[in-house]
Amino acid sequence: MKLFLFFVVAIMVLIAGMAQAQNCLSNGATCTSTGSLGNCCSGFCLQQPNQSTGVCQDR
Repeated sequence: MKLFLFFVVAIMVLIAGMAQAQNCLSNGATCTSTGSLGNCCSGFCLQQPNQSTGVCQDR
């Protein structure tokens, strides 16, 4: 029974991780370098020092 419960919890953690990985901003979306609006799927937010927001894009 404990082994079954362990596998159920492990599967739930994997599913939650996969769902979280898909919640990212696509290229062209508004972003901030701090990630307060979300993280870019590309991992790069082009934000100039004099701007309050930037744009997600590939490096």
